[in-house]
Parts: sequence; C-alpha cells; structure tokens
Amino acid sequence: MKRVPEAQAVEGRGLVGDRHGKKKPDGKRQVLLLDEASLHALRMSPGELKENVVLAGVPLESLPAGQRLALGEHVVVELTGPCVPCSKLERIRPGLLKASWGQRGQLARVLRGGQVREGDGVRLLDVNPDAPRPINPKLP
Repeated sequence: MKRVPEAQAVEGRGLVGDRHGKKKPDGKRQVLLLDEASLHALRMSPGELKENVVLAGVPLESLPAGQRLALGEHVVVELTGPCVPCSKLERIRPGLLKASWGQRGQLARVLRGGQVREGDGVRLLDVNPDAPRPINPKLP
C-alpha cells in the first residue's frame, strides 16, 4: 500500500487504483477502513495492514453494519461488516492474525463518490435499517 494525500472514490466500485472495486463491482469489500487507535495498538504503520483509509476518533469496531459515514465533503460509505483477519497477516508479522482479531477494521462500500483527502473530517450519518447483519466469526 502506498500513502497518498488524496483519492478518488467511485460509487459502487471503491477507490481508483485499488484492486477490490475491479474484482467485484458493487461488492462489500470496496474500501477497508481502520481506526488509528487499532493501528497504534497493533504497533503498525499506516498501510501495513492493507487498509485504504485510517480514521481518527471513530470507534469503528463498535459501529454496526449499515452505518453510513461521510468522508470529507462528498464521499459517503456504508459499513458492510468487520474485516476478518486472515493468514496473510502472519506473513507481515508472526502472531498478527491473533493480535488483530477485533481490530482489523471495517469493510465498506461507496454510496457516493468524490475526492477524499488526508485530514478530511469524518461524520457519522444514519444507519441503513435494511443492511444485512453479518455473522461475527470467532477467533480460530
């Protein structure tokens, strides 16, 4: 992952240049959001966990699927569920799979595209009452 000062979010696709939107348009894995507190708790630098956006002051892990967030002035995303840690994390650092359980961030889809810039504000919007509720897996 490469840190960039701004990115273009595309409705139903994700971020320009990221592979997830190309792979499954309208899928639930368009953007991976991670809160800054989790990043620090795991002693990781931005981008090391393959997240797309790092948010400060937002308790992502406590938000439900369907929660909508405004990123900056234009972009709106909807959380689709927690990102379940996978074995690829063990290649980054042994023990990271277990350590990141419950701190891996939330997946989201882009409802309204636009430019999002480093330092933009984040606002909690409404919760989609019709959003599917994912089953939260247990630590293996």
